Amino acid sequence: MRRLLKQFFDAYLIDRNLDQALSMVSEKVISVGTGEQETARNREELKLLMEREFETVKGSFTYDIRDYTETRYGEGVTGAFCRVSAYLAEDGCSEIALETRLTAVAALEEGRWKFVSLHMSAPAQNQEEEEFFPLKYGRQSGGRPIGGRAERKLIQMMSSMLPGGIMGGYLEKGFPLYVINDTMLRYLGYTYDELVRETNEEMIRIIAPEDREWVEKEIFDSMERTGEYEVQYRVVRKDGSYLWMLDKGNEVITEDGRRAMISVMLDISESVGLQERLRREAQEDELTRILNRKGAIHFIEQALNGRSEGTLLLMDIDNFKMVNDTYGHLAGDKVLVLLAEILQKSMRKGDVVARLGGDEFLVYMTGCALKEIAAKRVDSIGRQFQKKMEQYPQTVISVSTGIVVRQEEKTFEELYRKADDALYQVKKRGKGGYAFWGEDPVFQEAAVSRHPE
Repeated sequence: MRRLLKQFFDAYLIDRNLDQALSMVSEKVISVGTGEQETARNREELKLLMEREFETVKGSFTYDIRDYTETRYGEGVTGAFCRVSAYLAEDGCSEIALETRLTAVAALEEGRWKFVSLHMSAPAQNQEEEEFFPLKYGRQSGGRPIGGRAERKLIQMMSSMLPGGIMGGYLEKGFPLYVINDTMLRYLGYTYDELVRETNEEMIRIIAPEDREWVEKEIFDSMERTGEYEVQYRVVRKDGSYLWMLDKGNEVITEDGRRAMISVMLDISESVGLQERLRREAQEDELTRILNRKGAIHFIEQALNGRSEGTLLLMDIDNFKMVNDTYGHLAGDKVLVLLAEILQKSMRKGDVVARLGGDEFLVYMTGCALKEIAAKRVDSIGRQFQKKMEQYPQTVISVSTGIVVRQEEKTFEELYRKADDALYQVKKRGKGGYAFWGEDPVFQEAAVSRHPE
């Protein structure tokens, strides 16, 4: 972002190259300058302003950027604040021509960063401490500040230029509503009156129920520490759907002396969705939609670090090649999916179910170290699978399983090696059975009759 600012000011102030400067600006840019007429709602309007300025002020400038601060609002959106001093060079001397504060927002457009918002303000030397907008008033105003309808209109214009919703709540239980803008209402799908009726002006109610407790704690804790916060969470829209929001807020004191927060909120659902999809693709088997080897190892290692007990089942489909050779590869894929479905239905929610590759599957029964339960579960899976395979009468297929109950093993590799050894013993003596590591195999009667040694 800083590099983009420097390139823009080099073109605009030093080289005085209008086309080059505008190439860094979005078609939909919103720009506010320090002058009364210096507002632009798109790049074409900004071009006209810059052309008039180029005609009025000849010569080039030098400039300094100070107090630079940058904030990422989400994937592909970055904002920055800085102070800019511009110096006009005349007769070999440089004197300051403009001292401004700049807020800028840039977004990725077709792979290039471009400005979507530019706002310059000139600090007023006689601005009162509580004055928010540095405005000068004409003699005919009598020095009276704007108020009423004009003040509301100005605030609406300023808030509409921000790249997100604005919402504020009192720092009290339930976050009673302090302020909200139309962009935030559109995010939520409500009119203002509908939001008030639905929430009774308690803004905590728009937060997803599962997130409310920790979000509330995070906001209060951060406010106490620093007077500001940044948090990502889900909000519930009028239609019941969820949006992921990036919420960046600061503390303010209202006119009646109450503590409140005002925040800018950005919809980051697309970014979060992309991250989740990439994570899922990295850990999920594309065919069966259960975990792949990488995902299985990740969750099993988590379980090994968190609990002392568990049982690993390593499964292999006997004579799987016969299905592909007799009925085709689509039938083979269906058999893999059928076994994955049986495993998911047979296991608890916290168990790990995965396809390691080919016709090899794995289950980790978290917190279970009872051989009787593991044997009963494996026997049930084998019988369910054989029942499903009756639709392929020209094949003789079943499931063989190696089992290891965790003792002192600390890694997935140690458990896998023992389960693989137990599975080898089953395959060596017959098929369609199971064996605990270090013990003799047990075979199902139907499988023994179909798989003579």
